[in-house]
Amino acid sequence: MPKYILLLVLAVTPSFAQITKADVDYVNSVFYPATVLLYSQDDHGGMHMRCTATAIDKLKENGVIVGREFVTAAHCACKDDEDKELAQPAALYFFVTRDDKDEKKFITAKLRGCGYQHKGHDFALFDVKTKDEYPLVELGKDPVVMEPVINVASPLGLCKQVFVGSVTAPVVDREIVQGSINWTQAVLVQIPGTDGGSSGSSIVCLDQKAICAFLVGTDDDTTDVAMPVSRMLKFKEQLDAGKYKYWKDDTEPVHEKAEPKASKK
Repeated sequence: MPKYILLLVLAVTPSFAQITKADVDYVNSVFYPATVLLYSQDDHGGMHMRCTATAIDKLKENGVIVGREFVTAAHCACKDDEDKELAQPAALYFFVTRDDKDEKKFITAKLRGCGYQHKGHDFALFDVKTKDEYPLVELGKDPVVMEPVINVASPLGLCKQVFVGSVTAPVVDREIVQGSINWTQAVLVQIPGTDGGSSGSSIVCLDQKAICAFLVGTDDDTTDVAMPVSRMLKFKEQLDAGKYKYWKDDTEPVHEKAEPKASKK
């Protein structure tokens, strides 16, 4: 056997050896069907796939279950208004879809709130009224180094896919800033196959069978960057209590413009 093939086999085999039948059953019955694609609609009616989201809680009105609450990344849905220090919706209309093979069904998603990205709160919560059943993925605890993880996402909007990886650093103490997004004190993971559209997707720690982090981007295209679940829980607690100072329910959105059409000569 050529050496480079042997090295490839040795590198890949341990990752897949960690996957058990219980893990496969969990992904197929809970994690995969709880994952959706997030879209927005521009002012010409065009639909744009933005990111991946996950069902984490029941949506209730007057004690009655009317849908699900989904979580994704703030940069998928909002922009920071630095003058007012507020998160501002990046579109007027959002939708989610399971992206089923036989039916492409889009359901209206109401933006409940976004985190302020300059402060490292790269999270967004959506309320989705629906009679469709979505399993709920539990929120766990922050990961530890070398913990095996699974990610369900839709890189490049192709389709929902399942990826296997591991935690390379549970927290990085160096500054990671890309534009307005502050990822300092992030979790670093290696999850081959992720790309644009994977942002906001959940990372499940296999030992927990619960979300331990949220994929938000890459650093220099070599390392996947994730936000720890503990930070999202704190953001959600403040938002639900009406005490998150970087979000106002009446903030005007930035209207998403359609791409201009080329003029005919």
